[in-house]
Amino acid sequence: MLFVNSLCKKGVKACSLVYEFSLRQQIRSMSLIAPGTSMLSSVIHLEKARPWYNNASEGSNLASDNAVRLTDLFKGKTVALFGVPAPFTGTCTNEHYPGYKKLADELLDAGCDDIICYSVSDPYAHHGWQLALKNDPRKIQFFADPEATFAKAYGVDRVYDKVSLGTRSERFSMIVVDGNVAYFKVVDNAAADAEQLLEELREIKDNKEFA
Repeated sequence: MLFVNSLCKKGVKACSLVYEFSLRQQIRSMSLIAPGTSMLSSVIHLEKARPWYNNASEGSNLASDNAVRLTDLFKGKTVALFGVPAPFTGTCTNEHYPGYKKLADELLDAGCDDIICYSVSDPYAHHGWQLALKNDPRKIQFFADPEATFAKAYGVDRVYDKVSLGTRSERFSMIVVDGNVAYFKVVDNAAADAEQLLEELREIKDNKEFA
């Protein structure tokens, strides 16, 4: 507060900028998903990343046919989910996803039932990115949130208008144990996120509360 007051004495503009930054940080902190938060919603759903089907014999393009309720994703399982702002973007492609690809086996061996890569995206772009990454869907599943419904419901939505991405999500990661959040983090260091989450998973599995 002394720092803010000091800057305010230097001029209204400096004070305004500091206040705006402080307010953004407070809002961001308030949007964090707290440990213990339930993810067992039968209303909110994500969509499986998928190709566009040219005819009914290949599959359905309908959102309703590809929707998976959060309850079905998380109930009775330990799930590691990492959220990326957008498919095909630099940090997501070059720093965030590679760590999870490298440590996927270790995460599964440590007691993770499913690993999910989440993005506010249409399911087709998310699927195309999955193919470009040569992802193994048996280890890391890709799910899309086309209308940012999940992101807005849990307060992790973020606007990236300055880089032409519109409304997306924060870059984040979390561990959900039997439908309840055991760990959540807004990610600042994308390259180190998978390793940090693995450490958290091991601690959680050693904690009798989540055994």
